[in-house]
Amino acid sequence: MTLDAKYRDELLLALRLHEISGERVGEVLAEVEAHVRETGEDPVEAFGSPREYAAQVAEQLDSSTGKRSSLEIAISALATAALVMFGSDFLLDALFESADVVVYTLKDTVALVSLLVLIVAGVMLAFKAYTATRGNKVYGGAAIGAFALGILAQFASARLFDDVAPLYELPRWAAVVLGVVALAGAGTLLVRAMRRGRVVYPEVG
Repeated sequence: MTLDAKYRDELLLALRLHEISGERVGEVLAEVEAHVRETGEDPVEAFGSPREYAAQVAEQLDSSTGKRSSLEIAISALATAALVMFGSDFLLDALFESADVVVYTLKDTVALVSLLVLIVAGVMLAFKAYTATRGNKVYGGAAIGAFALGILAQFASARLFDDVAPLYELPRWAAVVLGVVALAGAGTLLVRAMRRGRVVYPEVG
């Protein structure tokens, strides 16, 4: 008997959401496939649902055995999102600005930073709602709240902060350079994450 493709795909996704390394994911999948092949047992009966088994595996791992810490995940997510958002903002402003200088006000900066923080928090809470063994509804509600606050922050910043006086200015060429460098940095982080997440099955024999 071979492992059902649906169970395998769901287990793969659940393991990835726990930020488990691709190498360890490959080992887990190989162990499940071998057990099903040798015993003919239903994987749900043997291991539980994909989500439950992924949580069980994650609880047994730490940074030395294929799982990143929550702090590492948060820093990586915030860094990647910051590079994408600020890089895109600098580059687009420079490309569509007719003047030689790109001006940023306090409102622009507060709105972008608050949106960045709340989006990252919302995404991480949403992942936690899916991967937590308990309290899923609480995390899910908190994620929705973070996204809602991100939207409200955009309206509030327009009313509470100055959108006229420049907070800082950048020459167009500098904004282009900063935008390209930031987006390149985000691309580098994403490539590293993809390499880490690439599933590697253990060598046989």
